[in-house]
Amino acid sequence: MIESGNLNRSEIIKELCLCNGLSYEMVGQEGSDTSKLEMFFSGYPRIVGLSLFPNLSSLTIVAQDIREISGLETCLQLKELWIAECYIEKIEGLQGCKNLEKLYLYYNKISKIQNLEKLIRLEVLWLNHNMIRTIEGLETLKNLNDLNLAGNLISSIGQCLDPNDQLEKLNLSGNQITSFKDLTNLTRLPLLKDLSLNDPQYKTNPVCQLCNYSTHVLYHLPSLQRLDTFDVSAKQIKELADTTAMKKIMYYNMRIKTIQRHLNEELEKLNDKKCKLQKLPEERIKLFNFAKKNLERELDELKGPAKGQNDDAPEAETPKTSETVAQDLGRQQKILTKLRALDERVAFWKKKLNEIEAIYHIEVRQKKKSHGLLTPFLLTELETVGNIHFEEGTQADDWFNSCYELILSRFCTWDFRAYGITGVKVKRVIKVNNRILRLKFEEKFQRFLDNEDIHDLESYRKMLECLFYVFDPEVAVKKHLLQILEEGFQESQTNKSPLPREAVTLVNSLSMCECPRIEFLQQKFKEEMKNPAEYDLLRYGTILIAKVFLGQSVQAREQEPISKANYPMVNSVFMPQRHLLNSIIGQRHCDCGYRQFKWFVFDPDLVLPEYIVDFEYITMVKVHSLFSTLNTIILEEGKKYSEGLVFSQELKFDEEVMKMEPRIKPRPKLITLDDKTIISLAKTNIYSHIVNLNLHGNSLSKLRDLSKLTGLRKLNISFNEFTCLDDVYHLYNLEYLDASHNHVITLEGFRGLMKLKHLDLSWNQLKKSCDEINVLCKHTTSLLTLDIQHNPWQKPH
Repeated sequence: MIESGNLNRSEIIKELCLCNGLSYEMVGQEGSDTSKLEMFFSGYPRIVGLSLFPNLSSLTIVAQDIREISGLETCLQLKELWIAECYIEKIEGLQGCKNLEKLYLYYNKISKIQNLEKLIRLEVLWLNHNMIRTIEGLETLKNLNDLNLAGNLISSIGQCLDPNDQLEKLNLSGNQITSFKDLTNLTRLPLLKDLSLNDPQYKTNPVCQLCNYSTHVLYHLPSLQRLDTFDVSAKQIKELADTTAMKKIMYYNMRIKTIQRHLNEELEKLNDKKCKLQKLPEERIKLFNFAKKNLERELDELKGPAKGQNDDAPEAETPKTSETVAQDLGRQQKILTKLRALDERVAFWKKKLNEIEAIYHIEVRQKKKSHGLLTPFLLTELETVGNIHFEEGTQADDWFNSCYELILSRFCTWDFRAYGITGVKVKRVIKVNNRILRLKFEEKFQRFLDNEDIHDLESYRKMLECLFYVFDPEVAVKKHLLQILEEGFQESQTNKSPLPREAVTLVNSLSMCECPRIEFLQQKFKEEMKNPAEYDLLRYGTILIAKVFLGQSVQAREQEPISKANYPMVNSVFMPQRHLLNSIIGQRHCDCGYRQFKWFVFDPDLVLPEYIVDFEYITMVKVHSLFSTLNTIILEEGKKYSEGLVFSQELKFDEEVMKMEPRIKPRPKLITLDDKTIISLAKTNIYSHIVNLNLHGNSLSKLRDLSKLTGLRKLNISFNEFTCLDDVYHLYNLEYLDASHNHVITLEGFRGLMKLKHLDLSWNQLKKSCDEINVLCKHTTSLLTLDIQHNPWQKPH
């Protein structure tokens, strides 16, 4: 204890500093307030006595035994604080130091950036050589211009530094940053001039070991003056980086456009094949519909005109005898029978038309899926400047054949019998070259060998295995796969469950990998009642083959969770597929089931993604394919089919139906319409009494002025040559309009039909769905039925 009865203020400060191992610096005259204190000896366990220094602006404490920041409540004027090479575990006790501009907490044991929200004047923050894993807690530090986080455990930058737009100097050396894509987040720091990721004083970031690292950084951050302590301000350096990067961008853009062009060409070929296949059903439907319309017109005439329609007919009709009435009834019955037969044939050919359309969409989806990964792969190559590279294999490549043989060797027919699968055919193999993941794998692999002191080559070869990764069937495979190929099998990507999983799940059997997916899709298919053709999607699969270092491995203990805590001394755990063995042990004629295992690898860095395999199952059921269908159909002059072909029997049925009685004699086709023709068709002299006008099956392209037909309620103009329907706008009482099988390309001018209830626009040439539907919504508000099928609609995305 210091007695201060006979000492002045300066002597008290001096004694206090000396007793605590402090050196001090006096600023100003004797007796003035102390503004700067420095402590550099050892043995100072906590910060005390600073209430005697209310005007302290700078405090430096180095290499002491301090474990917490405290005692700074009275240091309201503090601008610079150094607490370095101590044992600080938590940032705290600084809330009152609102004037702090420089904070140095390097070489401590801090694991989290926190409690800095009030230090809004802070300009310099050094937290290097700590145990920080995440960049956080800097949102309010808008004036920060120098940040040092070197020598920590940071693996990602993300958007954490976006609020710190005044940052000019940043040191992230000696961390675990691995991604080129992550570095591009720094482009949102407009004032950044000095960046260090590979400072010689620290270990290097893994990203700095990748090819073209400097080129990538200089291209994306052209305002940098210094990179990794080197001067990069020269114009020639920036131009070289720009030129190199632009060449790569142009190269990859060209390859992406080539892929898109090839896809479009294949889709166009598919569409052409679809159109050829649909030609026959469309012709049959048109033929039967034409016959139906003729019969319906004949039926209407036999039943007689509507009440009051022919009261003023030009010639009075002769009253029908009982014999004539009986003949008419018999003919009506034959017409109805034939109409039912025609409806059945139309339904059959419509079903074939829909099947072809469904198969077409399945194959389009499959084509897009097969090309869907190629563009993201190229973009990943571009973003990583080639450090992640994808190579498509051919039969000339040994690794392609090895993968093919591996898939075949891991396939057992007994496991797939329930799904009707008899074999597997590999469609494509893509080799994955991820430099950063491979470096991690090799580093940990070598570390294990060094620690275990294994000299027997055969022993550690047995620890290497090629296994299949098990995708969660409920997760989109494409997105999940891309994450794995770029970032590896990390927890955030491989775990969908809210409970953490401590191991990567892999299998050595195709059935164990694929059966969950097939069963999930089967259940989904049943629940959603999809088109049967979509069932074919089950036949296509994608599998990820990984090179796995199993290390020290043991068999899983029953009823014990797979976790590192339960298996502390091992690298992996394996589990036999017991339930599969029990279910088919008495049926199968092979011992494949005994060799099927599920593996759990605790360290994701020891699972290296190497190959992506697209394959197709060979099934017992007939495969729906446009190509195979085309091969079974031979078109001769557009209509004739060879004997014994798939539709030959159906064409015979068609002919029999068309020959059924009664046969309608063809009528002369009208090219133009005049008053005499209208009166003849309607059988009345009074236009206002005409309620039904049938102009089906003519060659009309225009309608004369029908404004006189004020009472017209039903109009049939099917099978004509109309390209628009603006001639019917004044028929404001019209309730039924059949304009099917024409060449209508637009509904512009189609208006005034507010009473229209039934409209048939099928088999026309309408394309602009939004425009045409808007017209109908505006001008036909009473519609009850609408048929717009079989138009070449350009569907909006």
